[in-house]
Amino acid sequence: MQLRELVARLFGSAQPTATPQEAALRQILNEAEALRRARQPEQALARYREGLEQARAEALTHVQEVFLGQIGALYTEWGKFEEAEAAFQEALEIAKRSESPFRQARALLNLGAYHLKRDAIEAAQKSLEEALSLGRRANDTATVSLALGNLADVYLRQGNAGYALRLLKEILPQAMQNSQQAAYVLGRTGQTHLHVGEAERGRKLLAQAIRMAEQQGQPEQELMWSCVLADQLYREGQYAEALAFWSRVEELKERVLALPHEYNALTSLSQRASAHLRLGHYADAEKLARSALESAQAAGDRAAEVNALMILGNVQRAQRDYAAATATLQRALDLQTDAASAERVRAMITLGNLYQEQGDSERALALFEEALDLASADPDHREGRAAALRQIGALLHKQGNNQAALEKWTEALSIFEASGDHAQAARTLCDIAAARRALSGITAAMPDYERATMALNHVRDAATRGFVLSNVATLYTDLGEAETAKSFYEQALKIARESGNRRAESVRLGNYGWFHVMTGQPREGAAMLEAALAISRELGDPLLTAVQLSNLAQAHHELGDLQKAEQLYRQALSTVEGDDLESKRWRAVFESNLARTLIAGRRYDEARALLEAALPISRELGDQEAVARALVRLGEIHLAEGNAAEAEKLAREAEVLSRKLGYRKGQADALWLRARLAPEGEKVGLLREAKRLYTILRDPLERSVARLLGE
Repeated sequence: MQLRELVARLFGSAQPTATPQEAALRQILNEAEALRRARQPEQALARYREGLEQARAEALTHVQEVFLGQIGALYTEWGKFEEAEAAFQEALEIAKRSESPFRQARALLNLGAYHLKRDAIEAAQKSLEEALSLGRRANDTATVSLALGNLADVYLRQGNAGYALRLLKEILPQAMQNSQQAAYVLGRTGQTHLHVGEAERGRKLLAQAIRMAEQQGQPEQELMWSCVLADQLYREGQYAEALAFWSRVEELKERVLALPHEYNALTSLSQRASAHLRLGHYADAEKLARSALESAQAAGDRAAEVNALMILGNVQRAQRDYAAATATLQRALDLQTDAASAERVRAMITLGNLYQEQGDSERALALFEEALDLASADPDHREGRAAALRQIGALLHKQGNNQAALEKWTEALSIFEASGDHAQAARTLCDIAAARRALSGITAAMPDYERATMALNHVRDAATRGFVLSNVATLYTDLGEAETAKSFYEQALKIARESGNRRAESVRLGNYGWFHVMTGQPREGAAMLEAALAISRELGDPLLTAVQLSNLAQAHHELGDLQKAEQLYRQALSTVEGDDLESKRWRAVFESNLARTLIAGRRYDEARALLEAALPISRELGDQEAVARALVRLGEIHLAEGNAAEAEKLAREAEVLSRKLGYRKGQADALWLRARLAPEGEKVGLLREAKRLYTILRDPLERSVARLLGE
């Protein structure tokens, strides 16, 4: 707690009536306090000394203690610790001569708080325990509450949060009756709940403490607990909320003379930079990261320097300045030759991700495996092992090696779950679901997506919640559960917008637009995709832009504007960059989609060339749903050219593959193609099954099939 709020007041339980001399001295005390709050320490000190000399002249020893306490507090805030301790010790000596437990308790309380401020934990504990004992003898409830509150801070710093909480629960009801103590005790209790793992209760108490401190005009208290709450929100992934409190802290800094130990300038800069990065605010993130880097270098803090470099490198990576990002992240890694494995593992994984984005899978894998070896050598760093396994799995998945990816992700999941990291567990479950879908189809992925959704009960991280909900929404779209999908899309989009994450907003708005196109609402989908496309272009993300161009092209195809659709598909193909596996996979998807539009325009030779280029790549990368779509489209060309046998062969292959995958759209399209090839005796059955699937999916082709059935 701030020392100024621990100092014994001129009139308390020991002094019920003030003399004229005391009243005059109290006026001096109040004037000095006002100067101190106005951040005029020299003038405040002069008034305190004036009051001290008058109290000495009047032989008012209890008043001398008050002024000495205030002088000590002012010197502490000023950073003049020798002078501060001398003042506190003099006050204690005067109190001891009085033989008054009340006065001795107050003097010891001030001295204990001073030691706590200096991180002299043992000395603080000794003084505070004596103050507590004397306060109880004097029946001084204010001192008892403040001593217990500060002792709780001692136990927190010693790692004994459970005992600290016991002390705070003892005094909380009484402290709530004292407007000057309430914010402090509430905040410390909230902080302690965080330490014992009761995050929700802790956040509520901290928010209450902040409100009360603001109402009572206690900027030091408001700043202190805003720091604690901002840190907690950041750790939970609530970046926009954390930034709001850090912003308030920056305002409050200008109103206090001394900052509490809960405030750390480097931590503030780094967390704010990282939060802006995660929210896609790259200019703000870069500015703060560079400030953090300069501050860390000036302080000679190697760990903080590495952290700032990591953030800056990730900002540069997000801005696609790969040369600068590589240099920055390599510098962070080079600074850690003797560092603990946890930081080296993090740097290696980040640098590996950067190489992977540039298409250098070999160097990426080498770094991931080195990180895995380093983490595996440290039994206390299982989370680092899990992080490395997850990245190796992602690389294998992009290479089409889904079985190997599944093995890596399954091991990573077990570590995340054992360590209680629900957010990473939920994300990894989505990874596993994607691998299972690629290997065995949509139905096989359902249990993992359901587990990921259940894990969100323990996750407050907005980015993770939105990520999981968006993934599950796409699955439900493919299953034809449109209402559930719609609800999840809207929740995911709302999370992105509320957190200010523009990239997430672009992805989810685009996904929601695609959902509308797939369910027969192409006009609404096109509007959403246009909005998503504007954001992705603003962010300068070529792959995301290309995907949204392709989806927008599909919307125009459904609207009957084949020329516009072709134009957009070709823009998508020219926009996607790189020769990495992810770019190859999407390029094959775009070529297949463009072929569909060309088929509708009866440009069969051009369409066949695109499909024959795309199909081997989709097979190689294990994108079996893309394979099923390409087979049907090739079949459509053969049907149009009168080659019924080849069309039937391709349609049957697509149907078998789609049925195995649980891919209803692919299965329905294959059945629709087969029905147009089948003899009259088989046609109706095939059409009815295709219509059933299209109806489930809300696919507009359901109307075309119904017409053939005469419905």
